[in-house]
Amino acid sequence: MAEALEGTCGRCLSSWTLLNSTCYFFSYTESSTVKRNWPDSRADCISRGADLVVIDNPEEQVGCELTRMRKINGFWIGLTDIETEGAWVWINNVTEVEQRYWMDGEPNNSGDHGEDCAMTVYRYTNPWKTRFDGKCNEHRLPWICEMPST
Repeated sequence: MAEALEGTCGRCLSSWTLLNSTCYFFSYTESSTVKRNWPDSRADCISRGADLVVIDNPEEQVGCELTRMRKINGFWIGLTDIETEGAWVWINNVTEVEQRYWMDGEPNNSGDHGEDCAMTVYRYTNPWKTRFDGKCNEHRLPWICEMPST
């Protein structure tokens, strides 16, 4: 019975969380003090055989945001407009067309050197509007990695 369930539901490495046949790694589970910039966060995910999370459905939006955000104020996700300002593209090369998950007034490319990488934070007032843009190399945050379950 257990083998049948594992085959249907999938399995993840220890310290990873399973949600709908996808495994997620929340970096703060290894160390609550380690925070990295966006490129280093992505490099860590890749070294684990994964990549930064691509949030591409409502279940993932809620699963990645609400269950973890209450403890940690912000995570890097795999969304950027580094290539073309204002054209937000996920790391899987899918362009984000709708901006329904962005906080009001975001993305805003604030500051002298702009903001080209997306982060997500918990907002009890509206759990659907959790994203904002930040400085890829300056901000230090925890991150979320994603890979298929086995």
